[in-house]
Amino acid sequence: MSLFKQLWLAIIFLLVLVFGGSFVVSSLSAKSYLEQQLYLKNMDNAAALALSLTQQETDPVMLELILSAQFDTGHYELIELRDPEGNIVVSRSDTGKTEEAPGWFVRLLPITVEPGFASVQSGWQQVGTLTLRSHSRFAYKELWESTQLLALVFFLAMIIAGLLGRYLLRIILRPLDGVIEQAEAIGERRFITIPEPYTTEFKRVVSAMNALSERSRSILRQEASRLEKWQRDAHLDKVTGLLNREPFMQGLATTLENDDINATGTLALIRLGGLADLNRTYGRKAVDRLLADTGAALNRIVSQHSRWAASRLNGSDFALLAPRSIDAGSVARDAQNTLLTVIENRSMEHAVALRCAATVFAPGDTVGNLMTRLDGGLASAENADTSEVRIVYAGDVQVTPVREKMQYWQTIFEQALSKQAFSLASYPVMDINRGILHYEAPVRLHWEGEQFAAGTFLPWINRLELSGELDRRVVDMALQKIAVNGQPLAVNLSVGALVEPSFLHWLGDRLGANGDIAGKLWLEVPESVAFRQLQSFKKLCVRAKAFHCKIGIEHMGHQIGALGQLHDVGLDFLKVDASFIRDIDTNPANQTLMRTLCTVGHSIGLTVIAEGVQSSAEWQELLELGIDGATGPWITENQSL
Repeated sequence: MSLFKQLWLAIIFLLVLVFGGSFVVSSLSAKSYLEQQLYLKNMDNAAALALSLTQQETDPVMLELILSAQFDTGHYELIELRDPEGNIVVSRSDTGKTEEAPGWFVRLLPITVEPGFASVQSGWQQVGTLTLRSHSRFAYKELWESTQLLALVFFLAMIIAGLLGRYLLRIILRPLDGVIEQAEAIGERRFITIPEPYTTEFKRVVSAMNALSERSRSILRQEASRLEKWQRDAHLDKVTGLLNREPFMQGLATTLENDDINATGTLALIRLGGLADLNRTYGRKAVDRLLADTGAALNRIVSQHSRWAASRLNGSDFALLAPRSIDAGSVARDAQNTLLTVIENRSMEHAVALRCAATVFAPGDTVGNLMTRLDGGLASAENADTSEVRIVYAGDVQVTPVREKMQYWQTIFEQALSKQAFSLASYPVMDINRGILHYEAPVRLHWEGEQFAAGTFLPWINRLELSGELDRRVVDMALQKIAVNGQPLAVNLSVGALVEPSFLHWLGDRLGANGDIAGKLWLEVPESVAFRQLQSFKKLCVRAKAFHCKIGIEHMGHQIGALGQLHDVGLDFLKVDASFIRDIDTNPANQTLMRTLCTVGHSIGLTVIAEGVQSSAEWQELLELGIDGATGPWITENQSL
């Protein structure tokens, strides 16, 4: 029973007790007053009647007529005259039941009235003793009416007092709503703070819970900052501030294997020629400053786009990874022009030869193929006298203008949406006991007898601003699939789900209509999208959690420093990007990262899942590091073992 109901019942009990006690006391007081008044009336009437009889002749017939006439007025229950020896001379009595009040009321409050006595004389001689008792039915009538009125007044007073008490109780307990909301938020891993109320008891509770939330938030921010610093020290080149070769190549390999929008894009290779001569001419410190400026310029480019990355591959070679960007020429020229500006600012344009090659990657490409193409393009650029950007393609690929490609894909999407040509694949996510946490369900496009992976067509979906429509279709397909097989399913949402105002309303309607299975739907948002659209992501979390959906972030690990912003989101799980999982059994740096990330995640109640597990050795190492689950090629092959 809620506290409000308990307090309300306590108020009702007190009101009944107080008003009931007052009602009983008032009724008994009224009864006592009436008895007293009737007794005085009996004494007065007896004296008056005796005086009247004394003035009459003592003829028995006359006495009887007078007493009978007085009794017939209906005001008396008993009139009796006895002679001095105690014999009855005249007696009239009315023993009928009163009809002015209910029988139960008469039995509950019996009125007992002493009769009045007076002597009747004739001169100095006593004729007899007169006994007179007024009828109690009039007293019962008065007592019944007054009791009814009193009960009505008390009842109305109780209603008014109850309503007033309810209003005051709501005001007093209003801070409790905030306490409950905060407690529920902490239970949902949202560490929020609320203003402290004026009520002393509530203030102490809120103060303690605010302190708990603040400590949790502080720990999360500190751990995120520590992780970010450690990640910079372990993965970044100390001179340029860019990624080292190994983590960059792991990220590139993971990007090519991803089944999402990032599986298509541009890779550019930039070479600063003549660094050895610069060292001899300008000195090492001057060259290091040039390299530092070069790294800062590339990082500025990367910071403007989600999931882009830049690396110093060796002394003079730099790489720029641009997922989702299929205009290789534009990416390469922007990077080259930016670095030319850096070189010119150092007045080294005549001493540095800046060469650049770029290529477009797509699902099916490998790191080896891409680097071979770029090395060939870079060698061709070095043979030229100008700083021309070389764009290289796989084989004899005919380059189609972007506008024509967009028209081509728009035609496909319009027909595919109307013909329901999309479907969901299914890949298991296994927990540490080899059970199934859920199944990942990336979207597929079936067109003209061919099946396209998400990485092939999602970039064009985004360019055509149809991602929100596809997200709706994916959620509908997932709910239908859950309804059929009853298995928990995880689907990916794009940036369209966060930026389109109508999507949240639509999602609420869909989940509400499927309330019995909505709890088996897991929603995932890419790390880059979640942090770039943080407020919208929080709204999505609130809407999804209202229907008991699980919600989390995928491809986690590239923005570790932003982890502290998730203190009030209410996440259920994190999926760590496959680039940090690859060869983790032989990579101490990533082992430390994963161990700390698991510790931080578990401290706020999150399930931590590894993406892209490829071997038994990786799986065993992840178990040692504290992972809660994993997905990837090895998991798919060994889920039933």
